[in-house]
Amino acid sequence: MRKVEWHFWTLDQYNEEEQWLNKKAEEGWALVDAFAVRYVFESCEPGEYVYKILFTDGVKGTDERDDFTSFMNENDIEEVGRYHRWGYYRKKNDGTPFEMFNSKKEELAHVNKIKQLASVLVVLMALCLFTEIMAVLHNRFMLPALIMVAAVSVMVFKVYKGLDKKAKELEKDINLFE
Repeated sequence: MRKVEWHFWTLDQYNEEEQWLNKKAEEGWALVDAFAVRYVFESCEPGEYVYKILFTDGVKGTDERDDFTSFMNENDIEEVGRYHRWGYYRKKNDGTPFEMFNSKKEELAHVNKIKQLASVLVVLMALCLFTEIMAVLHNRFMLPALIMVAAVSVMVFKVYKGLDKKAKELEKDINLFE
């Protein structure tokens, strides 16, 4: 049996998204495809799979992509969905932890890649907000657009701050163990 669910997650909520996917797997729903806010599940044995999400910024070319896929397959990890640079991965639940990083430093580098994307979005939203403010000064009918752009700008900034908080927590953990 298949089912489709729709859910919106922000860049800084990838851990929560992973937890949600793993909870679905525990309930007997295996993710088989993910794209943007659409998730396709098939029934499975409860707890059959565990899931991880990875921002694959460094995997750009076809050769790199093939090498990455081969590496994942050698480790019995299957890609079940992709949305731009977000990869959705699963492996059979064998009772061992499903880790994508060998160290906190690798995880920090991962968060910093996502944070870099978020910082570009912050700059773009700031430019859009400035443009909308200028438009409202010349035409009061543009006020609803300004309000919408301002709301999205606030959300993007909160996402960036959430990623920054995660990065600082990881840095603190790294400093404790060094």
